[in-house]
Amino acid sequence: MIQPSKDTRDQLTPIAAKLREGRAVIRPVSQVTLRLKQVAGRDRYASSIDDILRWMNRRAGRALPDAAWQRKSFELLEIGAQRTAAVALRDPQYWAARLDDADKTVPLRTWITEIGVGLDPSGDVLFGARLVCAARGMEEPFDRSVPGFLRAILAEGPVELDGIELKSEPRLLTSEEDVTDLVKLMESPTRQADVLVFTLPDGSSNPAEAAASAKEVHDKTQGAAHVFILSSHASYFLTNAVGRELSVFRQGVRTYRPGFRAWVDQPSNHPLALPDRIKTWADEGPRAFERWVIGQTLASSVHGAEREQRLPAFNTVRQFAAQAERLQLKAQGGSDEELVRLFEHDNEQLRKELKEQKDQYDGLLIAADGEREAAVRDANAAKAQSLERLHRIRLLEARLAESSAQTETPIPDTLDSFDQWCKDHLAGSVEVANRAFQGIRKSEYHDPTLIYRALIVLRDHYVPMRVEGTSERRESYLRALETLQLEDSPTGDGPKFAPELYSVQYGGTRRSLDKHLKGGDSRDRRFGFRLYYFWDEEGQVVVVGWLPTHLDNRST
Repeated sequence: MIQPSKDTRDQLTPIAAKLREGRAVIRPVSQVTLRLKQVAGRDRYASSIDDILRWMNRRAGRALPDAAWQRKSFELLEIGAQRTAAVALRDPQYWAARLDDADKTVPLRTWITEIGVGLDPSGDVLFGARLVCAARGMEEPFDRSVPGFLRAILAEGPVELDGIELKSEPRLLTSEEDVTDLVKLMESPTRQADVLVFTLPDGSSNPAEAAASAKEVHDKTQGAAHVFILSSHASYFLTNAVGRELSVFRQGVRTYRPGFRAWVDQPSNHPLALPDRIKTWADEGPRAFERWVIGQTLASSVHGAEREQRLPAFNTVRQFAAQAERLQLKAQGGSDEELVRLFEHDNEQLRKELKEQKDQYDGLLIAADGEREAAVRDANAAKAQSLERLHRIRLLEARLAESSAQTETPIPDTLDSFDQWCKDHLAGSVEVANRAFQGIRKSEYHDPTLIYRALIVLRDHYVPMRVEGTSERRESYLRALETLQLEDSPTGDGPKFAPELYSVQYGGTRRSLDKHLKGGDSRDRRFGFRLYYFWDEEGQVVVVGWLPTHLDNRST
């Protein structure tokens, strides 16, 4: 395929921009999907619909018709009214609605709210709401939020998100049992909402001492996220359960995205904000951080492949209802004339909906293109900054190596502070993956000092060998290995035999642990030594994915 030249792309750019004029840029704002638990003596299905209808009635521009208050299908078509419609299904029992609310301050901007309320066979009510912003012309920034009627629905009885009951206040966790339940939620494969964990300073169990207001974040994300506060004591339990790299403590705030796996995940997948950074966030401090984390959390609620499955689009429900109506009319012996009239009406409605869906998907693509271009620019800038910093680190390391005042790296005789030692002495050259810390935590190896010395060899000899590529550096590396009676070799068929075992998540992808340092042939965990790693060419660092024991392969 012939690629257009740069000159051609430059010429087509203003044409493409012109074609986009008049199209709406579609930005999903937030989405909640909840289970409303049964309450004795109350019909939560009916009361939830009534709460929504009262909210719609205040915004529709005209009074809703009688059919609306009977919870039946309706569409408001009167002059001066905003687009307002609902569809009621009998089997399954499901009510869907949509309201297009014109922004009162920004011209050509509309807030589209789609709602679904269904009755589960258990008697619980399945509820969902999606908020979308459609803007034509110049885009104006906005703060993400959830629909206003949600608070009334939450106040009517117990509500569950991801199988966990939502509370009116952020939960304060203080015990090991509390943390065990928290980790269970974080690792749940069916979890769809972010888990936000606020922590307290050493010795504190007072929520007011968090670096930012967990209550403010809880109130603004209610129904779309789980918000917890960890006491100082409980933070230690979390660190023991998930490892230091994936934990949070001492007034830090961490967001655990869906799909979290303790000891395996990459820390960068679950954003961490430290207290010093929160204090100066965007030159405003905690209030700015709260707005940022609210926006990030609500943005996360509308991402994911199952977004439409959890809450079908209103047009999808309406098409299903039209099909059910045709089948019912045919089963009741409707005349050909009635069937033709119904088909014509459905076809006209379908044409309108297909055009709307096309416009919406085009708008989503425009928004996605803009976000992709911004992400590429940010990534390129970050990469350039990272390479510049790496170069400066290498220069500093070389100067330190040449300095006679350089002190020898300490070699502890226990693994008690292994993670801190790695941060203090390996930064910039050797990165230890979180899964490797798990291996150390379980280690029974008889000589902890060898583990430290092997990592120092990688730092002082392997990394310079890969960066400079000289024969002198290679000889130096081999001599250092020989001193420790270690051998560097490929991991063989391990990555093919057990790819999940012989790989780690790094830089957004799975990376194979294709090399290892080998010491001894014993399969006894106390005496056999292995350090599995790979070389990251772009970052110019060694990434250690597992140590100090042997990983299973085809022969074992």
